[in-house]
Amino acid sequence: MFNYQTTDDTVSLKFSKEYLNSPEVIKLIETLRIKDLLTTSQLDTEDVMKLDDELKESWWQAHKEYFLEKIQ
Repeated sequence: MFNYQTTDDTVSLKFSKEYLNSPEVIKLIETLRIKDLLTTSQLDTEDVMKLDDELKESWWQAHKEYFLEKIQ
């Protein structure tokens, strides 16, 4: 089951709970939540880019051993 309804300002989605296990639906929900947060954020572009760099570095530090052992 999948239904949607639009108004001038909103879109309402209605779908079966079984779709909540779908990675695509989860990604869509997360993306929409992030976009919503960004619309009310006080961060400017420079702050966002700095945060992006910090997150990438943090991720790499947490996962580099796994990747490096696969290529050695």
